[in-house]
Amino acid sequence: MKTILVPTDFSAHAKFALNLAKQIAFKTKASIQLLHIVEQPSHYLTAVSGGVHDQIDNMYVLKLIEKVKAQLQVIANEQTQQGVNTGFKIKIGNPFKHISALIKSEDYDLIVMGTKGISGLQEVMVGSNTEKVIRHADCPVITLKREVDIESIKNIVFAVDYFSQDQHLANNLKFIQALFGAKVHLVTINTPGNFLIERHLLNSLQEFVEQHQISNCTINIYSDIAEEEGIVHFAEDQMADAIVMGTHRRTGISHLLAGSLSEDMVNHSTLPVITFPLKNKKNSKKDLEPKKEPDGISSN
Repeated sequence: MKTILVPTDFSAHAKFALNLAKQIAFKTKASIQLLHIVEQPSHYLTAVSGGVHDQIDNMYVLKLIEKVKAQLQVIANEQTQQGVNTGFKIKIGNPFKHISALIKSEDYDLIVMGTKGISGLQEVMVGSNTEKVIRHADCPVITLKREVDIESIKNIVFAVDYFSQDQHLANNLKFIQALFGAKVHLVTINTPGNFLIERHLLNSLQEFVEQHQISNCTINIYSDIAEEEGIVHFAEDQMADAIVMGTHRRTGISHLLAGSLSEDMVNHSTLPVITFPLKNKKNSKKDLEPKKEPDGISSN
């Protein structure tokens, strides 16, 4: 592992993410890149160039950038002094658009994000930047709502469906397992609306484990009313420390119609949730060409 991206808004949840990222960086000898998005005031987008609002908003944004840069520099220096090479980037505009562009142009190995989670009408109408990052990231994403000690993650629930047999999924699972040195509890949730014969499910999971040589794991079938509830209840029964899931990265109409189980888990689970794309579209490092930096400020 080389680089961990940690988006930050200086909140308590962002600090939780940075603390976990620092622990992972210590263990893997990775560097950390902090990212802060300065959101533009409404007048900044609509004012006529040279107008009074334009001038005032420009001054506001410049002052805000100076303040943010100083804050990030302090944090980056603290992490570097503690043994983790840390840089930062500042972007101006929409948080998701900049994070999405950055994770596509840079070769990050891991993203760690703090999240408050959302529910109800807010979830339907707005969604969250965290959800959108999960939907578009080509690397694993760890989301957490509280302080997490890396040494406390010893039992991981890995929710896998009947058809998940690909090598990329197995590679990501073994990467996460090795990162935490944890025991993995593979589970398929059997629901009334998608009921399959338990014997067939167990055979499929056993084949997955043997084919990809996954060790220190258990194989489980768990019955519940719905997948989300089943994963949560199974994790509680196992006294799990984290939940791992693949995401199909649905977007647009398909996402609105089908939803995303991994995003639901991020919103509603109190445990750290680790997600990764089931289909890897990420180029190899050899294929990556230098790309022009988007507007903003960076320090590495």
